[in-house]
Amino acid sequence: MEAEVTRSIPLHTAVILFRDSSRGKDSYTEPLLEDHETVESVAVLQHQDLLTTQTIDDIIESHASDRPFAAVVFTSQNAVRALDRVLPKWTAADSPDQAAERREQWDRFISLPIFVVGGATGMACRSILLKHLPNMDVRGEVTGGASAMLPLVTEFCTKYQTQNKDRTPRLVFFCGDQRRDTLPSGLHSGVAELHEVPTYTTVGRDPRDIRCDLIRAVNRIKALCDASGGVLIWMAFFSPSGVRAVAPLLASLESEHVLCAYAGGRVSPALSVPSVARYGVAAIGATTRDEIIAQLKPCLAVLANEPSMQGIRKSICEAHLG
Repeated sequence: MEAEVTRSIPLHTAVILFRDSSRGKDSYTEPLLEDHETVESVAVLQHQDLLTTQTIDDIIESHASDRPFAAVVFTSQNAVRALDRVLPKWTAADSPDQAAERREQWDRFISLPIFVVGGATGMACRSILLKHLPNMDVRGEVTGGASAMLPLVTEFCTKYQTQNKDRTPRLVFFCGDQRRDTLPSGLHSGVAELHEVPTYTTVGRDPRDIRCDLIRAVNRIKALCDASGGVLIWMAFFSPSGVRAVAPLLASLESEHVLCAYAGGRVSPALSVPSVARYGVAAIGATTRDEIIAQLKPCLAVLANEPSMQGIRKSICEAHLG
C-alpha cells in the first residue's frame, strides 16, 4: 500500500483582512504579499461620528479652568480619526483672529501626555493630530490592549499626585460607544478622574453585503491559488466586534462546504476536498483573540506578537514553521 503523503501546511496561502481597505491598505497589504500569494480586504464595520464642535468647546473650556486636564487617552485609531474630522469645523471660526486663537487653544491641550493602545493608534496620533507638533509625548505604543496600558497610566497618575499636592489628575478619554471597562474600572476613585468623550459609534455592515464580499474574496483566492493544490486562507481580525460580525458567516460557509476550519498540524492532501479552502485565524490583540475563542469553533488561531502589521505577519509565519 502506497504511503500517504503529508505536509505541514497547504501549498498556497492567502490572507483576508477584515478591515476597511481604503485606510492604510498598503501598510498591511504590501508586506503580507511578500509571504502570501494574495491579500484581500473585506470591510465588516462602519463608524458614525458622535463628536460635535460643542464637544470640543466644552473640553477646551474645562481645560482652561482651575483644574486642567493632565493627559489624553486613545484606545482606538477610530477615535483619532473621528476627532480629526470635527477639528476643522471647530477651528473654522468667524474671524481669522478667532481661528488662530482656537488653534493655539487646541495645541496647548493636545500637548499633554497622550496614552495610546498600540502602534497603529500611536501612528494615527502622530500623523493626524500631531503632524505640526513632532516632539509630542506619546506613550503606550508597544501595548497590545487597555489592560497592558493601564499600569503606565496608573504610574503617571501616582507621580502627578505627588507633584501636585495629592490632587487627583483629570484624564480625557476619547473612546467609542462600545468601549470596554478596563480603564474606567482600573482607574478607580482616587487614582484619576476619567472624563469620557464618546467620539464614534460602531455599527456592522449589512451581513448580506459582508457575505457577498467574503465569498467573492474566497473565490478570487481559490482561482488564483488553484485550490486543488490546497489553500490555507488566514482570516485576520482587528476588533471583537469584527469577529462577532463574521463568525456566523464563516459557520454558514462551512455548512455549505465553501470553507473549513484548519486545526493546525500535518495535513493530508488525500483528505482535502478540492473545492473547499481551509482557513486559520489571526488576531491583532488579546481581546480580539478572546472573542475568536468565544465565537468560533476550534481552528488554528494565532495572536499577533505585537498589535501591528508586522506582529500579525510574524505570528502567521511562526505558525507555518510550527
